Amino acid sequence: MLNIPSQSFPAPSSQQRVSPSAQSGRNKVSLKPGHSLMDWIRFAKSGKDLTGLRGRLMEVTQDELQKHNKREDCWTCIRGMVYNVTPYMDYHPGGEEELMKAAGIDGTDLFDQVLCSTVSIHVYFGKH
Repeated sequence: MLNIPSQSFPAPSSQQRVSPSAQSGRNKVSLKPGHSLMDWIRFAKSGKDLTGLRGRLMEVTQDELQKHNKREDCWTCIRGMVYNVTPYMDYHPGGEEELMKAAGIDGTDLFDQVLCSTVSIHVYFGKH
């Protein structure tokens, strides 16, 4: 006899379920093939320079950050660290429009609204 669970998977309240954005507060878009989270992780670990700085660290002023506010050149600041999110555009589960809300500005509040504040940005962009 089969053991059939009484509860569906994923659980109705799980973030793994795609629900209307009005209910969950999160907007998700369909990603192109080859642009899943696992694809991003592989790409991020590929050794390619995703920062555009060839390994250099630099101090970024607010004026400098504000210059990088376009789809093809997009930086954001989260918890005091500046990230070049341009390579992530096609992988973002909320789509380009959602990521562009933090383009060229401090996106910490936006990041925390969508993700639990305990989620580390380093999961997505690595430590610098």
